[in-house]
Parts: sequence; C-alpha cells; structure tokens
Amino acid sequence: MAGEMDKLKGKKEELGGKAREFKGEMMGEETVKREGKLEEVKGDLRQAWGEIKEKAEDIRKDMKR
Repeated sequence: MAGEMDKLKGKKEELGGKAREFKGEMMGEETVKREGKLEEVKGDLRQAWGEIKEKAEDIRKDMKR
C-alpha cells in the first residue's frame, strides 16, 4: 500500500515537473525550465522507490507462506 502511494505521488511530481518545464520553455526562463526538470526527476525517483517497496512487500508475503 505504501508503495502505491509513493508511485502516485511520484507521478504527480513528474507531471507537475513536465508542466513547469514547458512553462519555462514557453517563457524563455531557463531557471523555471531546470526546476521543472528537477521536479520531474524527483517524481521518477519516487515512483521507482514505490516499485521497490511493492516488490519488497511481495517478497515478505511470499516468505510468510
């Protein structure tokens, strides 16, 4: 369950970052564009962390059987 929440939060961050990056590109603001890219990468990492947590939970459940 915790992994799923991280994946959802990560997706939200990723999409928000893409939007900010696009805004920076349209405005010609390099700083905003870089901030957006950073937020996008953070979202990708959070999603990966969610995947790891889910896999660990699956392994833990399999070991209990």
